[in-house]
Amino acid sequence: MSGQQGSGRGSDLRRVERRHLVFYLRVFDGVGSKVIGHIVDISSQGLMLISDNPVPVNENYRLRMRLPAEIVDKDEIIIQATSRWCKQDDNPDFYITGFQIYDLTPDIEKYITCLIEDFSFNDPV
Repeated sequence: MSGQQGSGRGSDLRRVERRHLVFYLRVFDGVGSKVIGHIVDISSQGLMLISDNPVPVNENYRLRMRLPAEIVDKDEIIIQATSRWCKQDDNPDFYITGFQIYDLTPDIEKYITCLIEDFSFNDPV
C-alpha cells in the first residue's frame, strides 16, 4: 500500500476480509470530543472511515469509538492506528481514509470481533 494521499483500494493487497457495519459508528480523536469520521468497514488489521475533511496520511492516531449498547460490558474502545491513505469519496462532500491498526490487544480484538459478528454484512460479489 502506498502512503500517499489519493492512493487507494485499487492496488490493495489486503489479506484480511473487511466487513461493512450496518450503521456508521462515530470515531473520535483520542479522548477528545472531536469526531474524525464514521466507520465504513473494519477488520482486526484495519478500518476505513468516511469524514467531512481529509485526514493527514502516515500519522498515528488514537481512535476512540463508542460501542453499541448490545455490547454490554464496555462503553467504548481506543484503537491505535496509522492513516495509510486518504481520498475524496464518490460524493465530493466526503473523504475516505484507510487506517492500519497496530498494538492490537486481545481485549480490543475481542470487541472488534463482536462488532464484525453482530453488526456487519457482506457485500455481494
